[in-house]
Amino acid sequence: MADWGKEYWNSIKDHFKSNIDGLDDKVNSVTNGRVTPALEDIKIGSGRKMRTACLFFDIRGFTKRTSSSDFDKLKETLYMLNCVIPTVMKIIYDYNGYIEKNTGDGIMALIGTDDDDETSANNALQASMTIFYALEHLINPHLKKKGIDEVKARIGIDLGQILITRIGLPTGQSKHKRNFLTAVGPTANIASKIQHASSTNQIWVGDQIKENANDAWNKFFIKKEIEDWIWVYAQSGKKYNVWHFDAHWIEL
Repeated sequence: MADWGKEYWNSIKDHFKSNIDGLDDKVNSVTNGRVTPALEDIKIGSGRKMRTACLFFDIRGFTKRTSSSDFDKLKETLYMLNCVIPTVMKIIYDYNGYIEKNTGDGIMALIGTDDDDETSANNALQASMTIFYALEHLINPHLKKKGIDEVKARIGIDLGQILITRIGLPTGQSKHKRNFLTAVGPTANIASKIQHASSTNQIWVGDQIKENANDAWNKFFIKKEIEDWIWVYAQSGKKYNVWHFDAHWIEL
């Protein structure tokens, strides 16, 4: 598990340096071939119930970046994605996370599928703080040197029960992806809704993340309101609250 400090930050910088080494050539080249990702041992049509933190990371203004017909601008976007997404993935993995899907301009991750609620919540929060720290102190400074617009993002997180299910066909042509894993359930829906409602460069979370976070972090939670919010606790009918987690790592 990752412990925030200079040693861990240096490991992120080393990973980033390795990732961007030769990236210009990679972006400017076209490769053939593909790798089919391995799936967990889940039967098609079946699923696995688990309790976990669900995190959505999204790059703001991505549509504007990709709407240009200028091929050089599109290559800049490709370069940016190759800086951001692998770094975010590394951080998610470092905090015991699993990438459920890459949405092109973001990531859906599950953090702590084998942890208790407190560990899952705190790892999700620390991973989010680390992602924004990396954007500010590593990725955006590098993009600026390349003349590429900085990246702004937002994160939404919730904690609860989800169902991981394997959907698709058992057989088919090798050139087509036959089946895939996907997460379904209210926790994923809430995290997605929170992320879409959140503000630029902010972390918004559901009640269960706040309830299971370290007591020392209570002062960083600011209550937020979302228009047309429908979520309530099943047993009590009490409103399920949303919070802005306004904490940041101290600069190393």
